[in-house]
Amino acid sequence: MNPIRHEDYHPIERPTYQQELDEVVQQVARRTHASVERQGVGRAVRTAHGKTYGLLKATVTVGDNTGFYRQGIFARPAVYDAVVRYSNGLGHHRPDHQLGAACGMGVKLFGVPGPSLLDDERDSGTFDLNLINNEVFFANTAYDYMVIEDLFAELPEALVNPARRKTWMAEFLTRRGTLTDPGSWLWDELLAMLSFTTVPRRNLLSYTYNSMGAFRYGDHIAKIRTVPTAASLSALTHQIVDVRADNEAFRHTLVAEAAERDHSFELQVQLNTDLARMPVDNTSVKWPEDLSPWVTVARVDLPRQDIGGDDNLAAADTTSITPWRSREEHRPLGEIQRVRQEVYRRSSIERHRANGQDRREPAGSAELVG
Repeated sequence: MNPIRHEDYHPIERPTYQQELDEVVQQVARRTHASVERQGVGRAVRTAHGKTYGLLKATVTVGDNTGFYRQGIFARPAVYDAVVRYSNGLGHHRPDHQLGAACGMGVKLFGVPGPSLLDDERDSGTFDLNLINNEVFFANTAYDYMVIEDLFAELPEALVNPARRKTWMAEFLTRRGTLTDPGSWLWDELLAMLSFTTVPRRNLLSYTYNSMGAFRYGDHIAKIRTVPTAASLSALTHQIVDVRADNEAFRHTLVAEAAERDHSFELQVQLNTDLARMPVDNTSVKWPEDLSPWVTVARVDLPRQDIGGDDNLAAADTTSITPWRSREEHRPLGEIQRVRQEVYRRSSIERHRANGQDRREPAGSAELVG
């Protein structure tokens, strides 16, 4: 089955979108500033991916791709300097046993040709991949995000407390009572949210990390993921992440693995071949692999390195990752992706301002990690 052409996808345009987006952005700005006091770590914390586990030097090598996969920055062989940031998905800075296992892998490439989609850094040369260790996401519109962001801030306590769990899920399902018709309830989104609670606690280098949202892939449409290579996965020696015995188990495991050996991932894409069964505007639905397999288009290599110092965490904290730090050939698609464009930008601006940090894109990995 041939992949869908990019121009055959038509974005949904809702008349209330801009008003809802403005409220979401203001909400995120307020929560970012409030996090200085709320999180108790002496600085503003991200409203999502608040706790950093480490920043690693990396190399991304694009393969000699063929056919439909020869698109955009993957159209010809290339080698890019890069960094990889690991983090927890929640917007809290707490001991690991008080957080879930939803974790992110942010990849930033340097020296990528072409103008960035971000207007205030068109010539930065950086290109980001924003990935998480789950296949689906739990919000699909600006309005969903506006309501769910408040509920998201209650996690993980809301799902652990029996008295709150039932009412929390009801509020999520009905957008806090605004969806009165059961046929419009957010079942896909609720199931996607609950799927994050089933992610096991494992070595951060053992997960598959997904974009969840769709992107333009040159002439086509795709999702992106990273998968540990078989050799890298089999070489891991710190399999147990015991958050009860160690409040910083994820970081300490990552630091140990990074210091002992090289690690590698396959960077893969899944092309869209059926807009009905592989929806762009519903990120809560997994794209079936029997319709389109994942195909490797590049490799991410992490050389052996020491990331154990506090300077590493400081560098990771100032590093921003957004799916919109991209190129036109890989423009994010779908309403929730459009929401991310301004939300991520504003969140980064407000956080850097509150923390007195210089907000600029580095020219290479050497500016961030040794």
